[in-house]
Amino acid sequence: MNTNRIAACMLSFLLLALLGWSVFAGVGDIRTWIMLGVGTALGALYAVFGRLPDWIIEYSGGSITDDDDPSNISPRVYLPIILGIIVVAVTVFVVVMR
Repeated sequence: MNTNRIAACMLSFLLLALLGWSVFAGVGDIRTWIMLGVGTALGALYAVFGRLPDWIIEYSGGSITDDDDPSNISPRVYLPIILGIIVVAVTVFVVVMR
């Protein structure tokens, strides 16, 4: 398992925890829950298979490309940014619920 798959797995667990908390605490609406669920599912698919299934790539119209495409941003750039955004979102949720 490479670092991309490990990071995707960790982010999926974090999104799943955020989804569970938001549903049981009654935070957000159905659209928020759907987005968190879709993010969790896509992260889990990537963590399990090492890439997204072909049918998802075809359904997106090619806007989601393989990781081997050199035009993609390096995971070293976007994974810390995504993790930072998730930390900020969790912090905001916790502060608002106090």
